[in-house]
Order: sequence, then structure tokens, then C-alpha cells
Amino acid sequence: MNILKLRILMLIDKFHKATDVAEALQVKQPTVSFHMKSLEKEMGVSLFSLQQGRIMLTEAGKKLLPYAKQIISLEQEARQAVDELTEESQGQLHLGAESISGTYLLPTLMAKFAEGYPDIRIQLEIQSPDAIRQLLKQGEIDFAFLDDRGSLPEYTVAEPVASDQVGVIRSARAPEVKLEEFDGTDMLDKHTWVKYSGSSVVDLYSSLVKPHLEINSWEAVKQVVSGGEALAFFPASGIDNHENAVPPVEWLPYPEADNKRSSHYQINIVYQQDTHMNLMQQAFLDFIRREGLEIKS
Repeated sequence: MNILKLRILMLIDKFHKATDVAEALQVKQPTVSFHMKSLEKEMGVSLFSLQQGRIMLTEAGKKLLPYAKQIISLEQEARQAVDELTEESQGQLHLGAESISGTYLLPTLMAKFAEGYPDIRIQLEIQSPDAIRQLLKQGEIDFAFLDDRGSLPEYTVAEPVASDQVGVIRSARAPEVKLEEFDGTDMLDKHTWVKYSGSSVVDLYSSLVKPHLEINSWEAVKQVVSGGEALAFFPASGIDNHENAVPPVEWLPYPEADNKRSSHYQINIVYQQDTHMNLMQQAFLDFIRREGLEIKS
């Protein structure tokens, strides 16, 4: 008994004509007739009967039919499992991230994950949080990396990856700035400010000041701050604390005057719920779960 014979049994039950079955299978009609007779010989019983020009299943054929469907379904599942093994070694991942996690969190994680899967192709989209939510909703990305300040798309799951905090950066070569100098709008207005012009979790703080310069690049913001006396609200994750870091900037926590504006926030990995993941997607999610615990610790 082979899969083709069982497919013919199923298609006879559907079309009741050998010619239609042959067309569906893209084989010749004598081939269908041959396998019908061969299956009957294997089973030792008549499975088909001709009634008014239509081929019908006998009682024995009807008894065999559900088992044939189950075997064919298992065969399809087996093929899918093998295909997914191929995807695991030669697959693709489509990721989306807002600017902070896309610039400072994901590049290192992507590189580390790719070391274990050298044939994988990872595509990263860095866009505004709203644009990333839309891409996830439309199924154009497998995973989204978003801060926990915004709403989630419907029917999605969010898992924490890393903790971050909004603070203020200044040039490491500039005169020392004390935290109390940021306490209150009047004190903020005494400084020159650079603002990241894209949409991000930092917007809540950037709205407190009147920026003298707006730039759509976190690294360019750092460059400007490092070269003078300007300040900028900036995520802690974007700061290299090594002594010889370039550009040389210092990150300071912003005083939290009330509970309505906490400078701490969470970066989440977000994905569609109740969606079957292939082995590559599951491997990446498991990897992020492990690495996220290390980042948060």
C-alpha cells in the first residue's frame, strides 16, 4: 500500500470517475485503474463498484476511507516537519523594532543568534512604534520589539526582554551638571537641548524642553552633545560606559518628581498569539527569552 493508492481512494469518493481522478493527479487514466485494482488485491476485498456509470465505494471502501484520510494527513504533517527542519538551517526571520531597541539592543542579539544559524537571513525594519505595530498586525514581520508605554495590537502576546531608563546625557568633557539643575521647567530652560526627532518613549521627556536642534538619529544626537555643552534626553541602553567610549558622553538619571512620569520602562518582544511557529521562529523566541534574562540581570 502506498500514498498514491490511498489518494486515489479519496478522490474516487469525491469525483466518482477515473478520468477526473487522473486529471486531478495529473496521471493517465489507465494508471488510476491499475492502482485501484492493485489496492483491492492488497486488501483482499472489493473496494469499488460501478453504479450507473459512476464509481462508488463499497462498504469495505467506506470503512477504509477514514484511515486513508488519516494516513495522508500524517504524511502531510511529516513533510511539513521535514520542510521546517530545512527552514531552521536556511530560513528567514523578519523583525521589526522601534528606534531604541532596533539601534542598541537587537544588533548584538541578531549577531549572536546568527552565529548558531550561519545560513539564516535576518531582516530588521526600524520604524516608528505605530508603523511596527501595523507591520505586525499585517503579518509582515515575525516579531516586534516595542516599549511597554504604547498599546499592543489585538491578538498579540508581549514578553519582557530588557529594562531601560530615560535620563540625560552631557559631554564627558563639559563642566559638571548636577541633577538638581534638571528639577523644574525653569531650570530645564537654562540649558541648550538636542532632541531625537523620531517617535520614541523619550518623547514624554523631550516635550518638557524647547530643543535648539532636532535630529533623526540617536548616534548623531550623541555626537552633537559630546562636542559641546548641549544636553539631551537619552535611553541608558544607548550609552557605552567604557572609559574610552566614542563619542564621550555621560548619562545621568532624570529626577522623577512624581509617579506619573517614571523614567523606567520595559522593552518587549511581541508576536501574534495562537500562530503556529516554524522551528526557526521558535528557536529565535527561545533565544530571546534566554538572552533577555541575562540583559535584565
